[in-house]
Formats: sequence, structure tokens, C-alpha cells
Amino acid sequence: MKKTATWKQRRVAKFRERKRLARMEMCPRKTSSRLKRRARLKAVAPVKLHVTSAGKTIRRHELTPPEVLDLEGNYAETIKFLKNLRFATSRRGNFHIEMKGVKDISPAAALLLVAECDRWRELTKSQWLRAESVSDWEPSVRRRLKEMGFFKVLNTRSPPDDPFVAGEDRYVPFLTGTRNPGAPAFKLQEEIEALGPSVADPGALYEGLVEAMTNVAQHAYSSGKGEFGPKRWWISASVNEERHSMTVLVVDHGVGIAKTLPRSKVWERIRQVVPLEMLNDDAEIVLAAFTKGGEYKSQTGEEHRGKGLRENIKGYVESHNSRGRLRVITNRAGYTYSRNNNDEEEASFAVPVPFDGTFIEWVIEDYGQERNEDN
Repeated sequence: MKKTATWKQRRVAKFRERKRLARMEMCPRKTSSRLKRRARLKAVAPVKLHVTSAGKTIRRHELTPPEVLDLEGNYAETIKFLKNLRFATSRRGNFHIEMKGVKDISPAAALLLVAECDRWRELTKSQWLRAESVSDWEPSVRRRLKEMGFFKVLNTRSPPDDPFVAGEDRYVPFLTGTRNPGAPAFKLQEEIEALGPSVADPGALYEGLVEAMTNVAQHAYSSGKGEFGPKRWWISASVNEERHSMTVLVVDHGVGIAKTLPRSKVWERIRQVVPLEMLNDDAEIVLAAFTKGGEYKSQTGEEHRGKGLRENIKGYVESHNSRGRLRVITNRAGYTYSRNNNDEEEASFAVPVPFDGTFIEWVIEDYGQERNEDN
């Protein structure tokens, strides 16, 4: 018995020694990684002194967005800011977004900002996330964010009412969820029609929205949660009555379209038709996903999912006999498809800053024209 006990003690001692040595080996790596994260946080959100409404001085990490938040005119700076916001708010600390310097914000950027703050609130379960000095913000920026539901996310009491300026877009309050996309898609359509004409092809809009949101539930996230929180989608829209135009937006924080197309099952077939150097090109993969007769299947391995990208998301623009445009940004790629009556154009391209997730935007001109003629 004594011999057996000694043998077991030696075995336990060796095991503990191996664990100790492993910890010592990992310690420098962890320290280096921690220092890098601290340096990045200091660079993107330096600590500044803030005076509260009660007159108390506190220290906060301050993030400063660019003057123009726009995915077309200022893509790189807008995405860099949103990435910095997501990184900073995944750390512990007191954070402040200085919005007073923002002069303009597009519908797409507005939804992305709302989604980031909603994710932040959901992830931290924070009840103190607040908007400060709202009266000092640019009125047009404040109005757009208010209409989209930004201040409801922050539980802001009585934000200022800004007069509507003729010719500007009106925004639909954002909707978010993880499953059952049918009801939110129908709700968004109702909200759009409350701001302007009836939608000319409501069935196509519904199918496109459901496809985009189903993409999140089925394969936008590799597991139950994303890197920065639970898998979720956000949708919104804007309407311009003077131009008779409608913009519909969907965003998720998943892994992106290019990363969800499995190469294992169809790798040999892809190699036969696509040059090898293009198989690592997100722009080529996304173009193939939306092109008729493309060679790629979706992550689920079901052919109808691949068709869904072309027939439902792209098909909503194709089905209109007027002017329309589809824009998709995912991973390192952007994709655009436009239609002007019978003229069609599509292109894919590399984006200067990778997009974490998938962003889909439909813009339809004269979206209520057919319905109005019927009336």
C-alpha cells in the first residue's frame, strides 16, 4: 500500500510540475497580448476628464467618430470607428462617444451605430448607458438617430424634437431579433408604408428581408454567440417622399458570406472552374454567390440557400421595372448590382477595411409608382 501511494504521489507531482512550467511559458505571451490590447485601447479611446451634470469630475475613455459617418463617401473612417467602438466596449471601463463633432450620418451608418450600441447594451446588461449633451449635437444627425430608435436604446428621456426639413429622408425605427423573421419583415413593411406610398411589390420585399434574416439564424454565426455577443440581426429603412425612393437595411455581426461558403465539399469542382489565386479572394466568392449559375453552395449544403441570395436578395431589385440598387458588404468584399429599366450592372470589389459581418442595402427609386398607378 505504501509503495502504491508513493507512486501516485510522484505522478501527481509530475503532473503539477508540467502545469506549472506550462503556465510559466504562457505567462509572457499573455502579458504581451495584454499590453498590446492596453496600447490599442489607449490609442483608440484615450482617457479624458469629464464633468458630470452633478459637477463631479470623472475619467472616461473617449471615442471620437469622424465628422461624416457614411459607407459611401467615408467608408474607411466610418468602419474604423465602428471597429474601435466594438473593441473598446468589449473591455471593462467607462466609455464616452463624443457625438458633438458629427456633422452628417447616412442611413446605413446610422443603423450600424445603433446596432453597435444595442449590442453594447445587450452584452453588458448596462442600465446606465446614456446619451449626454444631446442638445449640442447636429440637429439633422440627432433627428435621424432619434427616428431610428437610437435614444430608446440609451433610455434617453425627452431628447429634443428637431423640425423635419423638406426633401430629407424619414427613418423607420430599427427592429432586431434572432429568429422568426416573418413578423419583423411584415412590421418593417408596414412602417415603410406609413411614411409614404404603398410598396409596389410587397411580396418580393418580404422574401428578401426573410432571406437576409434567415441567413443570420442559419449560418451568419458559427455558434450560438458571436465574438462580441449573441447572434442577432438589425433591420431598418428610410423613405424620401420627394424622390419616391426607399432604402432598406439589414446588418449582422456574424462571420460573413465569404467565410460561410464551405470549400471542403465542392473544392475540386471549384478548382476546375475558378483560378486557384481567386479562391482566397472574397470579392470573387461573393460575386459567385450572387451570379446566376454560380458554382458555390451555402454552408448548409442546401442548393436553395444559394439560390436565396440570388433570387430573393438580388431578385428584389431585379423584379422592379424602374431604378434600383443592391449593395452588400461582407468580410473583405463589396458587391453592387444596379438596374435602370432594362440596363443592368453588377460588380464586386475589395473594401479598404474589412467588415465584420454582413451589411445589405436595397435602394428602390419610384418604389410606390406601380401601386399608385393601380390606385
